[in-house]
Amino acid sequence: MSEFSIQTELEVLELLVEESPCHVMEITNAVDGHPITIDQTCAHLHSEGCIVPLGRGLYEITDAGEQRLEIQHDS
Repeated sequence: MSEFSIQTELEVLELLVEESPCHVMEITNAVDGHPITIDQTCAHLHSEGCIVPLGRGLYEITDAGEQRLEIQHDS
């Protein structure tokens, strides 16, 4: 995974810690990303168990997502 992708994932997770649940378009605007990139990022984070879709484009962070942020901030 590229450095850009990791940074984008961290930005998405940080936003969801502060404002969860959050719609994918709100995430896109907040992290200043392209909608397709953010959609792919959310899909990847979901596949890793870091976020969970609530339907209608809403996502919520999971405990695993919060732990991943803590690990990233500690390194």
